[in-house]
Amino acid sequence: MNRVGGFSVPFAYAKQQLNEAGEHLSTALALFPLGAEANQLMGLIFLQANDGRSAMRCFDAVAAQNLPVSFYGQLRGRHQDHAVKCELGRDRLRLIFLSSYDKKAKPTPPAKPAGEDGLGDLVVDPDSSRGQDFESLTVTPADIRKVETKNGQLLLKLAKEEVTLSPIFMAAATPTEGPQGRRFGNNYTRLFVRYPGLEDSKLATEGLTTGEKLKLAYDIANAGMTIATSLNPIGAVDALQSFIKITREIHGTVKSLRVTFAAWEKTFEDRQVLQTGSAFRPIPTAQASLIFLEELK
Repeated sequence: MNRVGGFSVPFAYAKQQLNEAGEHLSTALALFPLGAEANQLMGLIFLQANDGRSAMRCFDAVAAQNLPVSFYGQLRGRHQDHAVKCELGRDRLRLIFLSSYDKKAKPTPPAKPAGEDGLGDLVVDPDSSRGQDFESLTVTPADIRKVETKNGQLLLKLAKEEVTLSPIFMAAATPTEGPQGRRFGNNYTRLFVRYPGLEDSKLATEGLTTGEKLKLAYDIANAGMTIATSLNPIGAVDALQSFIKITREIHGTVKSLRVTFAAWEKTFEDRQVLQTGSAFRPIPTAQASLIFLEELK
């Protein structure tokens, strides 16, 4: 079980629902490839798949229609703890409060309703003026000194305070350490670079750092030495368990550099080709002739 947005959501159930949503949205995008609503939702699905590049392609279609790119997370700062919808526009960053948490993690609704759906409007209609007032924190790009990936979170250094933004991740336990956590946080930091234009944002190293490589080498050498010199079977078992732990850590690092739902993009492209024209090209069976013809009959 995982606690997401104040609700207990099993990982298996979340993956199933995200898979079904992805299939429906792929069909919608095949019919309306530039639809703002479908691209916004598909971008959120890709973020849950930890596929930042595909999410950014969908968000480009949203931003091209002068609409904010958004995702959901947890805002934490001095004397504040809120579930928020983060909207990234060209001229501002708006964090719409969906709920607030006290010291006992008890959620309370905001003073002003967060849209008709309580989610700050999950999708925004291009024709909507959005005149509704939200309880939110709104800042301009000039008020943001720096955005930095830190331990799977985003550290926002504002003019008067520092806040952390923890993106909601429902497909698995949120990675917060090592290359997995840094790559996860970078997917969201890149959104701040691309849409509000915060080019001073700092991305974290996505591969193994020098310290992590040295630690892995030390752990492997220490475990091997323990097996070679230990006369106690229990010591050999402990060393073997260390090897298993190291192997899992390396496997997790490699796996974090891969895209989980990359096949969605390929399937979506194949459907577009089938709808726009034939996916096959004629192959000439006779040898090409290079004879010059003055007149074609």
